[in-house]
Amino acid sequence: MRVDAIAFVVSIAAISALGAGLGFLAGLVPGLHMNNIAAALTAYSGASIAFVAVFGDVLAVDELGLLAACLVASAMTGHAFAEAITSAYVGIPAEDVVSVLPAHRLARAGLGGVAVRAGADGTMAGLLFAALLIVPVCFIMGPPVDLYSHLRRFIGLIVVLFSIVLLTSEMSPSLASRNAGPRLGRALAKTCAVFGASGVIGSIVLLSGYCWCDLPDAPWLAHRIVSPSSLLLPMFAGLFGVPGLLLSLGSRAVPDAGSLDMRSHRHRPGVRDLLLSFSGGILVGWMPGMTSGSAVTVCAPSLRDSPDSLSIAGSSRFIWLYSAISSSGAVFSLGALFVIMRARSGSMDALQFFLRMEGLGGKGADWGLPMSVLLLSIVLSAILSVLLLERLSARVSRVERVLLSRRVTIASLVFICGLSVALTGIRGGMLMVACTSLGLIPPLIGVRRIQLMGCLLVPVALTLLRVV
Repeated sequence: MRVDAIAFVVSIAAISALGAGLGFLAGLVPGLHMNNIAAALTAYSGASIAFVAVFGDVLAVDELGLLAACLVASAMTGHAFAEAITSAYVGIPAEDVVSVLPAHRLARAGLGGVAVRAGADGTMAGLLFAALLIVPVCFIMGPPVDLYSHLRRFIGLIVVLFSIVLLTSEMSPSLASRNAGPRLGRALAKTCAVFGASGVIGSIVLLSGYCWCDLPDAPWLAHRIVSPSSLLLPMFAGLFGVPGLLLSLGSRAVPDAGSLDMRSHRHRPGVRDLLLSFSGGILVGWMPGMTSGSAVTVCAPSLRDSPDSLSIAGSSRFIWLYSAISSSGAVFSLGALFVIMRARSGSMDALQFFLRMEGLGGKGADWGLPMSVLLLSIVLSAILSVLLLERLSARVSRVERVLLSRRVTIASLVFICGLSVALTGIRGGMLMVACTSLGLIPPLIGVRRIQLMGCLLVPVALTLLRVV
């Protein structure tokens, strides 16, 4: 191997380690999503390039755009592992909340460590499984098979079908009884109301002129115009982040599991779980408007509310599968980025920006090297993130006290609201208030929060079907 090749690999490893640390630390901050980090790295691209240029100068590597992309990819990976902790301990709702997430259910029982382990295991399995299969998937979805081009004309109908499956998944008998609804029609009405209301909000943000209409706004916003992509921050924070933090203010401290052996409850996936994570990852990585939660519902609609789902094993399996689909979807979205030139997340937008990808789509000789480098960065970041997670596991009681602190919850609320107003101005603040009001409703009436993903599915379906 030549010296410059060795220097290139060393620079990738160094950038991956820094990105993993950055993403992991950011993931421990409640409400700080990876898309926000990617947007910040893109907005201050000059500083990002200057940062990686330090390594380029030391090691005589001039692929600065690719190194910056590795920083984003490794931060995305580190953030995914840290989310295993925050998803278990942040936003645990009060006892009068009807709909409770499986990770919060375990944390309430003093089994937060089981939820963290299931999330980390699922994330690692999804990353490695998708990394092994991404090349054949790219050849199937793109040239020479070119399956995506054949599906493209039907994607609008596929999104509508996904939406129908998402709505009907709320009709299980256990959920109907939990809603105290004497008939399934009542549960369906609630679900459709939540899905439709979120769809209206999403359509206003993504399809209307709300981002540039003549409204008084913050003086620091240039021309008083906010891009629709920037408004996704207050929309998602209001629908999913802020309501969970508000509902957790009335919760009690979680109990201590004592001497329970957490390893005895570790989920061991079978072939079916791997196939489900693969299928869900394809949906998240290649289909517009699809998220990990909706992919879990589509791939395994009865998993969340089966009789076994209330057990430790059932909750662990759901968390494992959700995490595996999320991480495999992130890897498969690399394929969609290079093969069909579609960025399915804010992180992929940042990669597209740093790689300057015009003209790369569909040419295996062109995307082979950058994709290989990014996959290497993701794997290195995953290994380092697991080591960081193991170190934190030894201090799990201290981590619990910090994340469950009322002060941390209030500080997180101030941070999320302040960041949204700072980046999107008054109209972003107004949007967050409206979304928070809607986001509080589902857990209180027994409807799953995943139905709020109508905010993406409805405008995407309207656009693809050319209704607007």
